[in-house]
Amino acid sequence: MEGAMVSALTGALNSLLFKLNDLLGSEHKSLKGLRGEIGFLESELRSMNSMLERLADMEEIDAQTKEWRDRVREMAYDIEDCIDLFVHHLGSLTGKAGVIKKMAWRIKGLQLSHRISGQIQELKARVMDESDRYRRYDTMNISSMSSEAHLHRDASGSRTRSVDPRLSALYTEAERLVGIDGPKDKIIKWLMDTQGGISQRLRTMAIVGCGGLGKTTLANQVYLEVKNQFDCSAFVTVSQNPDVKHVLAKILSDVSGAIGGALADEHHLINKLREYLQDKRYFLVIDDIWDAQTWRIIECALVKNSQGSRIVTTTRINEIAKSCCCSYGDQVYEMKALCATDSKRLFFRRIFNSDERCPPQLREAANNILRKCGGLPLAIISISSLLATKPKSLDQWDKVKSRINYTQENSPDIETMAWVLSLSYFDLPHHLKTCLMYLSIFPEDYVIKKERLIGRWIAEGFIHAKQGESLYEIGENYFNELINRSLLQPVDIEDDGQVHACRVHDTILDFVVSRSNEENFVTMVGASDLTSTPTGKIRRLSFHKNSEGSVTMPTYLLRSHVPSLTTFLHAGQVPPLLGFYGLRVLDLENCSGLKNHDLKSIGRLIQLRYLNIKGTDISDLPCQIRELQYLETLDIRSTHVKELPSAIVQLQRLAHLIVDCHVKLPDGIGNMQALEELTGFSVFMYPSTFLQEIGKISSLRVLRVVWNYVDFQGNAETYKENLAISLTKLGTCYLESLSLDIHGHDEEDDFSLHLWTLAPCRLRKLYIGRWHPISRIPNWTESLANLQYLHIYVKRINQEDLRMLGSIPSLLTLYLFSDEAPKEKLTISSQGFQSLTFFKIHCYHMGLVFEAGSMAKLEYLHILISAFQVKSWDGSFDFGIQHLYCLTKVYAYINCYGLTAEEAEAAVNAIMISVDTIPNCPKLQIDRRYAPL
Repeated sequence: MEGAMVSALTGALNSLLFKLNDLLGSEHKSLKGLRGEIGFLESELRSMNSMLERLADMEEIDAQTKEWRDRVREMAYDIEDCIDLFVHHLGSLTGKAGVIKKMAWRIKGLQLSHRISGQIQELKARVMDESDRYRRYDTMNISSMSSEAHLHRDASGSRTRSVDPRLSALYTEAERLVGIDGPKDKIIKWLMDTQGGISQRLRTMAIVGCGGLGKTTLANQVYLEVKNQFDCSAFVTVSQNPDVKHVLAKILSDVSGAIGGALADEHHLINKLREYLQDKRYFLVIDDIWDAQTWRIIECALVKNSQGSRIVTTTRINEIAKSCCCSYGDQVYEMKALCATDSKRLFFRRIFNSDERCPPQLREAANNILRKCGGLPLAIISISSLLATKPKSLDQWDKVKSRINYTQENSPDIETMAWVLSLSYFDLPHHLKTCLMYLSIFPEDYVIKKERLIGRWIAEGFIHAKQGESLYEIGENYFNELINRSLLQPVDIEDDGQVHACRVHDTILDFVVSRSNEENFVTMVGASDLTSTPTGKIRRLSFHKNSEGSVTMPTYLLRSHVPSLTTFLHAGQVPPLLGFYGLRVLDLENCSGLKNHDLKSIGRLIQLRYLNIKGTDISDLPCQIRELQYLETLDIRSTHVKELPSAIVQLQRLAHLIVDCHVKLPDGIGNMQALEELTGFSVFMYPSTFLQEIGKISSLRVLRVVWNYVDFQGNAETYKENLAISLTKLGTCYLESLSLDIHGHDEEDDFSLHLWTLAPCRLRKLYIGRWHPISRIPNWTESLANLQYLHIYVKRINQEDLRMLGSIPSLLTLYLFSDEAPKEKLTISSQGFQSLTFFKIHCYHMGLVFEAGSMAKLEYLHILISAFQVKSWDGSFDFGIQHLYCLTKVYAYINCYGLTAEEAEAAVNAIMISVDTIPNCPKLQIDRRYAPL
């Protein structure tokens, strides 16, 4: 399936090649006489695709080559449209039918074959023309272009090498810096800490953050202030394409004064460095690391002595920062953007040489510009340096604000920002460049839900399948990687670190929009500072709001060739769907004013893969939805739809049915064998036999079941049995995520999961309870070898439950809630929870103690326990938290019921003292949930 991937850089060529290859393997009679032509197209386009992939890695290409690339991409889209329509018609000519209908199909097939033959001849002529053009103009001088890709033209037009603008960070005077004292002091305090035995070990701090935050500046200021307190020191920059030998030679030269190291090989340099640093207290700053392999080579030279040596690294990538800090006592420092006050100081100081001398008439414009800069020091400096050269007038500042674009503004300062952003962009693999560029569809400051974004990536063809992973899992990896590279800002973050949404920093969005315009990837209509004019046919159309509240449809809009449409407008401002016959993605989420009649022509969108009407006023789906035979995702949450039409079960490719639990599902849902995700159904809305239908959907990966006793008067036993049978079946197939929400629980009815005869061995995520508990933890829980996330609410917890849960080998996140606990001591032993990183446990009357060596990887602890119970065992308040060496955050809610005020204070102090003994000083928050006696 790798060939099915769509890319912003090669267009639909990869996807098209996959479809042509699939078509060649078809046995359909209508293809008779066309296989040779299709084979020719496939061969020629494969060669062109190889050229486009090589061009995609180049930062600059000449105008002639760019024109050829764009023509080939547009041609590939046109060919794909033709092939998709052809394949659809082929599908309509198959199936069971009577004699008369078969004769009609045969005549229709001959007509289709004749028509498609003519279209393929036309497309073949276009392909041959582009092949001839390539050979005639010899546009593919790839090797020479590659060596010059990082060059740019100066004012005279000659090509010159770029000077790394970060060099200025190394020579900026301290008094000119803003907002750096707090971070600098915090890092220096950590570096120079001399308390405890750990202070004599080699310790590393990694500074991580997006480009333009000032990581190099901060590291350099720390270096200048403390380097003289060490025996030797060095500051080296690695950069994106490093010469590791040169880096090692530079370190050796700085720490020892030795010269000529550049003539030695890497192995010799590593040995020389290790020999010299063996008994030295050294301090190194390794700036701008881009890959783990480079760091591993450099790390080989850095002796882990006991002299109190320190290393500071900087990087844009979270995973790299973590790889630098894999030893006990190391720490990752996440750099933050400047606050509003410091942003203004830096901005005004550059323009007016003062913190506060901004004229009143310019303050609002200044605030708008600073809002766009989002606290990035490099963005603030770039824009303020540009404004410093212009008249101090409101119209000039407004003009600059509307024209801020980090790749087109003709200013050396703006080019600096563009250079920094382009480093991150061109370091991305092709698929991540495409996924990042796709974000230009969304408006500024828009919060983008992760599931929505990934669903759209899948529908657009940006994600290709890998064995053992679902498309959504791969998309989630893409999403997390863009966050790790500091290109997306995480939003809506759970306590356990799960990110549910993101937004794009304005400076990065400007860069992405510019790239998208250049590639004719997304066309934006509405927002004046984002509106784009495509150079070819519109491929992805996004309607944005503007200050006037009205949108003018572009005259160049050819609706039939638009495969993707998104709107952030009122329904009355969006053109009718009739005519958008080529749509594959239709996203109308939160489109106010959208009514049932707006979807009356939905059945004509035969290529539709993704339909999102979440948050609209739609109350009924038309029965014509049965025509959407390629539909893969349907999201109707937060609408007025009460019941799905029976035609839904005819959608044999529908994989994601995203509905609220109160929406009634149709009979026959067990026939939807492509369904992978069903986000909710309420059990007692259906006869008990409906649960047997659910068990037939063997492809289900994600399932949410609502067990709601409210207003149910019947016997629940049959429901329990059928649910257990179905979940047992699904658990032996592909089920990976299961949520069981229990509401209105009858105390006399002991709801449990012990009826399951086989453990759902593939489960990675299990959510049980919420409003009401289950009686006890099922015995099969310890057999869930792949389980990574568990949220469970149980009536009473005991030591055996902790043993079972602790034996789950892959468990990373555990939410454990209980109403009751035994009076005897509950202990977390050193034998269990070997992989757990997040633990949240709430039980008002439970005492809990952590043994030495327990939960060796735990980073986050959120605990509500009874201090009275702990004290009753041995008279102390030793919770054992000091044994959790990897903790970075502790939230302790202490039930002080039964204690005196002095005892309650002693319990709080005991936790504080325990936490203080943990390396890296985890963040601590303590709350006394109940007042003491």
